[in-house]
Amino acid sequence: FPLFWFSMPAILKGWMDRVLVQGFAYDLSKSYDGGLLQDKLSLFSFTTGGTKEMYSEGGIGGDIRYVLWPMQHGIMHFCGVKVLEPHICYAPENVSVEKRKEMLSVWTQRLKTLWKEEPIDCSPEWYFK
Repeated sequence: FPLFWFSMPAILKGWMDRVLVQGFAYDLSKSYDGGLLQDKLSLFSFTTGGTKEMYSEGGIGGDIRYVLWPMQHGIMHFCGVKVLEPHICYAPENVSVEKRKEMLSVWTQRLKTLWKEEPIDCSPEWYFK
């Protein structure tokens, strides 16, 4: 998805609001590591309008991990889902055709080994270190 206003597009958020409901995705007594979707994996793959430097520590947009906290931790991890390292293509509209092809090649290679990846620990330390 494209990163919109430091979040996911409204249509994706709306889908999550309708699907990840209490009783199916979580229960207040069963959340985070005990959530109802413990056997699931998630991966956020998205593009940004800004460069990697803009979303780095000290960058104008702040560290991208801060942006990911509510989506990965607050939604997916809350439901018990294990979260893989995000796949981010920074500012694809502002790079050369060759660089965009490289982005696609890297994504293609990652998809071949995705099921072998270990989830991030999803702790505040991972996001705010």
